[in-house]
Amino acid sequence: MLLNYLLLILTGMLVGFINTLAGGGSSILYPVLIFMGMPIHTAIGTSRVGFLAQGIFSVAGFKSKGIFLFPFNLYVALAAMFGGLLGAWISLQTTAKHLTRILALVMILIAILILIQSKLKKTFNQHRIIGKWLWISFLVYFIIGMYGGFIQAGMGFMIILAGTLVNHFNLTESNSIKALIVLILTIPTLYMFAVKGYVDWQAGVAIAIGTATGSWLTSRWSVNVNETYLRRIIAAVVVLLAFKLWFYQ
Repeated sequence: MLLNYLLLILTGMLVGFINTLAGGGSSILYPVLIFMGMPIHTAIGTSRVGFLAQGIFSVAGFKSKGIFLFPFNLYVALAAMFGGLLGAWISLQTTAKHLTRILALVMILIAILILIQSKLKKTFNQHRIIGKWLWISFLVYFIIGMYGGFIQAGMGFMIILAGTLVNHFNLTESNSIKALIVLILTIPTLYMFAVKGYVDWQAGVAIAIGTATGSWLTSRWSVNVNETYLRRIIAAVVVLLAFKLWFYQ
């Protein structure tokens, strides 16, 4: 039992490390929990404890650096939260077999996004966050929130894509939006899974300790890692886990 919690802490640290440097670490967490014998609904619910911790630390970090696009970030975070509630409800109604297959397919898409994410680093002269773009943002982030409530793995890539293409944010601004959305969306969806008994709190706390530690250390220490090679390694691991998950019953 102690070894299991140690594995979860180390996995959480790896997720925090990968998410800070490149993104996509969360797609590794679900398979680890499932292969450890955790039902998929419980894996999704338990993972949100770690996402909550990561969201708190991320929001605090961006706010301390003055990167806090208020009130727009709050508006879209609330839109995503309402979408997340609907997505979580759908997830809870989906059979474990179908949910596992959906997760495997999503992980393949995540692997592709990991490889192309670096191409999203664009620079725009003006934000698009008022008028019709505010209403378009409500709809876009509501839909992203639905996905986040349903599975959540890879949601960060969608937020960065929306922030870049819809709102003309730079990568740092998109990440600050992502941090608040993850935090606000995770609270009620975690509650929904917990009410149904789909949260292993001890495992969740172990994951949270790991993700918080990994994110904090990686963001403060200079890590000499070739990001291109890191993305390729992560993508390959995610694809292998996806195939394993597809045939895992």
